[in-house]
Amino acid sequence: MWEERERGRAEILAAVDEAEASLARGEGRAITQESMRELAQQVTQRGRARLATEQQTRQQTPRR
Repeated sequence: MWEERERGRAEILAAVDEAEASLARGEGRAITQESMRELAQQVTQRGRARLATEQQTRQQTPRR
């Protein structure tokens, strides 16, 4: 049980180290209400574009 907890702890610490290194490289994103709204808009736009592409593909594919 102790080994399992330590393994989990080590994984968490490794993930934190990786996140801190990412931030140090400037790969992070500031989390604000505005940045979350922008992210939601981007996700919505990508989703709608993907859906439109899928619908066009279905319309162009001959049915059997």
